[in-house]
Amino acid sequence: MSTSECIRPAQGVSLAPFSRVTDLPHWNRYAAVNDEFIDVHMSVEAARAAGQPDIFGMGNLRVGYQHAALHRWIDGRGDIASYSCQFRALNFPGDELTVWGQVVESAERDGLQLSVLELGVRNQDGAETTPATAEVVWFDGPPAMPGVPAPSVDTGRAPGVYLDPETIGWLGRPLPVLESLPVDANDIRRWAQAIWYPEPPPADQFDIAVAALGPWGGLVAPRDFNPYAWHPDFHPEAYPWMRGMGTEPGRRGLNGGQRTWYGAPIRPGDVISSEVTLVSAYEKEGRLGTMLFLVDRAVWSNQRGELVRTSERTTIYH
Repeated sequence: MSTSECIRPAQGVSLAPFSRVTDLPHWNRYAAVNDEFIDVHMSVEAARAAGQPDIFGMGNLRVGYQHAALHRWIDGRGDIASYSCQFRALNFPGDELTVWGQVVESAERDGLQLSVLELGVRNQDGAETTPATAEVVWFDGPPAMPGVPAPSVDTGRAPGVYLDPETIGWLGRPLPVLESLPVDANDIRRWAQAIWYPEPPPADQFDIAVAALGPWGGLVAPRDFNPYAWHPDFHPEAYPWMRGMGTEPGRRGLNGGQRTWYGAPIRPGDVISSEVTLVSAYEKEGRLGTMLFLVDRAVWSNQRGELVRTSERTTIYH
């Protein structure tokens, strides 16, 4: 029996809960590391103008909480291979958020042993705010990550209520590659501090000596880390198909969720190159009326030519 078979948890095994009562101290710390001082998260007036009763927290912070719960559970025995989520409800001041997770399947891909988990973030009322799935790869010897599925691009889309020919014209056209600033060890530490607040971050995400004993042999960034935060030329809301955070129909924006596959970890000193492409655009009728869904894909690689991350993000306008 291989080491990975020995350590791979059985179906039904649960993650330890990861809970936070969130408010501005949590959101400000996260905004500071992710350059996310967006009006609807900071100003009651702006949130109400966007149709919400109060300011609300970042969906990406809940993603960070789920990654933290997975990191603690894996405990250096493997890594997160893929993650996807949807955002079903907003996080208002004083909400108690609790990450839960359970192994639902064992899998094998590219000769590697994986566990498939269902995850979520429930609030104090028991409402599911962020349903998610994740794959964890278990290391048997030197760390290795499974491959990424082949990409696809929507074709044959026709204009609709909010979907216009200009947006359709961006499908499949990559934007110019953008390089990050060099990643610093303190960028990694501060990210971990913001996610784990008010607890201290785990030692392997802060202490160089402890991290050197881990499977990657050194300090590496949490998988949800954003190396483009505070980059002067990085503004994902300004991609040519994006429509800002307006108040008129067709420009009221929501974060619809994301899907990500992970490769090589991000290390101090790395410079990440990102190529972004609009890969899908479609409309659906929902509780908010006509809703426009835009899916963009970002492919990240490092200066060594290693694939770091492939992410698909869904933005909704209504």
